[in-house]
Amino acid sequence: YPNFNASSDASVLQSGIESKGVDEDVIIAILVKRSNEQRQKIKAVYEASSGKNLVKSLKSVLKSDLEDVALALLMPPAHFDAYLLRKATKVNQQGFTVSTLNLKNLILFEAAETKGDIDVSTFIDILTTRNDATFCGCAVFKNCIDKKHYMKCAWNTPAFFAEKLHNAMKGHGTCEDTLMRILVSRSEIDLQKIVEEYRAMYENTVHEDILNDTKGHYQKILLGLCGPY
Repeated sequence: YPNFNASSDASVLQSGIESKGVDEDVIIAILVKRSNEQRQKIKAVYEASSGKNLVKSLKSVLKSDLEDVALALLMPPAHFDAYLLRKATKVNQQGFTVSTLNLKNLILFEAAETKGDIDVSTFIDILTTRNDATFCGCAVFKNCIDKKHYMKCAWNTPAFFAEKLHNAMKGHGTCEDTLMRILVSRSEIDLQKIVEEYRAMYENTVHEDILNDTKGHYQKILLGLCGPY
């Protein structure tokens, strides 16, 4: 956001949170139109000036999927990756031994002794789209990576994520976790390329499918992340 002012944004955000009935539109506008680095500065100023924890403040006034996306946007990228990987290993609670590794401030969770199903797609999303040097010399999730998905992602990353977005919204029901994971994690990497690839691959644009599959302020925050259409 070119005219960024952390103090001003923190004040506006506090007004939106504390207004009667809560002003979700104000909260969404601040969160989706700022970079993650700017959101971290807003969070620091908000907490210093109000004496309140921003995450707890938002949790107290937002609900359901909107709350999930808003809180995800407040996480630094490495923390969001760690959250997703941790969540993926909990898809099946049985038979996991989870160890943690801190590598250049990126926390990875290694699933070992797998005896049940895990959310492999989350591992692939994160591990195949980060800087190669980050994982140099690290044999992570040796038995979890599906080679076909890995090759598809390496060949055309935007198309890979466009397909995952489409699958999350096609048919009956919507996979909110997939929508949040991709739109938040790719928002400052290649989301506009994913949106363009989606348009080329399918009859509807990603904006149209979000409009058809979601509603309310949850819809607004997702569309805000996707940019103009």
